[in-house]
Amino acid sequence: MARGDVLALRRAIGFLPGAKLDRFAVVQSDRLARVLDTVIAVPLDEARPEYAGIPGIVPVGSREAGTKRDQVALVTQLTSLPGDRFEPSAVGKLRSTTLARIAEVTKLVLELD
Repeated sequence: MARGDVLALRRAIGFLPGAKLDRFAVVQSDRLARVLDTVIAVPLDEARPEYAGIPGIVPVGSREAGTKRDQVALVTQLTSLPGDRFEPSAVGKLRSTTLARIAEVTKLVLELD
């Protein structure tokens, strides 16, 4: 996995076939990915009007997310998860401009200069 990859979270046994898989965008550096068993990522959710104007939300196109509908990155919900919780292959790839916007918002959320 690499910075900007969109990963699908594996589901526990018993979920219905065809169920939507939660998606996360990898935001950690590629150097960290080589040495950590965890993944620092931002969850994605389907873009809805309720997200308009909320700080910490970054639009993500459907092609980038590997979905049929546009998504949003929920930067305020930055998280770390074990790498083995994800499907083995990326389902999408963020554009460099989207990844840069997520980085900008992360700096604001964490008050980094």
